[in-house]
Amino acid sequence: MTPHPACARSDLELGRLADGEVGVVRRFLLSRHLRHCAACAARYEEILTMRRTLRERLPAHRAPPALAARIGAALAAENRPAPVPSHPRRPAAFGARLGGVLAGGGVGVLAGIGLTLLVMGGSARGDRLTEDVLASHLRSMMGDHLTDVPTSDRHTVKPWLSARLDVSPPVHDFAAEGFPLVGGRLDYLDGHPAAAVVYRSDRHVINLFVWHDPQGGEAPPAVRLRQGFTVICWRKAGMGACAVSDVERATLERFVSLVAAAG
Repeated sequence: MTPHPACARSDLELGRLADGEVGVVRRFLLSRHLRHCAACAARYEEILTMRRTLRERLPAHRAPPALAARIGAALAAENRPAPVPSHPRRPAAFGARLGGVLAGGGVGVLAGIGLTLLVMGGSARGDRLTEDVLASHLRSMMGDHLTDVPTSDRHTVKPWLSARLDVSPPVHDFAAEGFPLVGGRLDYLDGHPAAAVVYRSDRHVINLFVWHDPQGGEAPPAVRLRQGFTVICWRKAGMGACAVSDVERATLERFVSLVAAAG
């Protein structure tokens, strides 16, 4: 069966999907595509069947110890880093120029470099947190573990989460505003146990992650976009929080404003 031309990009990745070589975001998107595309689903099943047949029918041979040793030695030699001179030579004028910079306002230059590094470090942490949030969000929908407490009763969800964490997460039912409460579960995020409070917006899932973060300080909502998903993270009153979904950015921003206003 030949896939539709619109599925050509997905078809190229089906082999990588079968081998477990795609990331969690792409795996989720491809899995969702396979649920709605019969041609790609059939092609994917053909790939899986071919791999099973090859594993079962092709004989396996172990390399002789001497050959394995030679290959290992060759790889080690190829990966060995090039030697670095222990005392690299610099022109004498370089030292004079450096001294002039330090004497004539070099402290300001170094301060600027330090500030840039701090900003880059914060950005890197934000990127790591975004990836963790998105991965947890996708895992919750790919498996059968969206909620530990599947109820829209916030008086059930909040005590259940609070009893298992060192934070009392905000849990509200915004059904009147288009964000009904679905339930909650325990998760792990940014090096902390976290509460995941689950909402819906039409057919879309919104995960609101909250964790205890007494050293994090205050931070206003920051928006990051990743492959069709929006992640909004902020810090307040000793708590870290992130909301994530594939709804429109404006819709998720409205949800976050409701959470912030409800306290």
